[in-house]
Amino acid sequence: MNNYLIFTDLDGTLLDHHDYSFTQALTALKKIKQLKIPLIINSSKTYAEIKHIRTQLHNNHAFAVENGAALFIPRSDSTDNDNNLEQIILGVAHADILKTLQQIRQQHHYSFTGFSDYSVNELMLETGLAELQATQAKQRLASEPLKWRDTQAKLSQFEAALNDQGLQLIQGGRFYHVMGQNDKSTAMAWLLNRFNQHSSKKTIALGDSQNDQKMLEQADYAAVIRKPDLSYLKINKAPENTYYSEDAAPLGWQQAIDHLFAKLNIGECNE
Repeated sequence: MNNYLIFTDLDGTLLDHHDYSFTQALTALKKIKQLKIPLIINSSKTYAEIKHIRTQLHNNHAFAVENGAALFIPRSDSTDNDNNLEQIILGVAHADILKTLQQIRQQHHYSFTGFSDYSVNELMLETGLAELQATQAKQRLASEPLKWRDTQAKLSQFEAALNDQGLQLIQGGRFYHVMGQNDKSTAMAWLLNRFNQHSSKKTIALGDSQNDQKMLEQADYAAVIRKPDLSYLKINKAPENTYYSEDAAPLGWQQAIDHLFAKLNIGECNE
């Protein structure tokens, strides 16, 4: 019986920033599966995107989408189709977010491009995603990623205007994300309260961007994955409980799991 839960971001953490591959992390992924440690995806990606990736990863655990805006929890281990997943919305509905964004843009004339503004082909060019993945990325439940095309000063004004409407702006690896007053740590805490409140399991979180910061700081142990530009996200956490990978994703994810498993003796005691 293992004593850990692993929460992981995807883009720039487990998945390569450029081609979205996780091949260099396969050894760690196999070990996690062998040890039956729950690997919980907590990503800015949509349900449709993560569902596809979970199939590739052979992952059947609960997961959080759109920066903690919604949770999906399998009702049983026997099947993992849409009808078997319990959906819980923690954030603000996508239609309401788009309505607020439209009002703010008309009032202040800010320049930005949201995912809803892109055609599938335009989003493919912007992100490097294939057509299927770009289509899935536009299927939002409770958040709207956008590319900011205005000044830094106006960005601060834009963020304040969103806050006045009960929304927030979070910076991800590629885009800013407009959403309700939820984040990845909210989803993490919700899941821990549901599944872990009467146990002594420890948490490991892996991430690379600002939208991962609260999740990383909330976990017992955090792994900050190096960015492609060789920089690191700064988090407020005890050094002895924090690991910074030498390489970017996905090799950095492998390095983080190797380091933390060795440090914590995970897999060494018949787990």
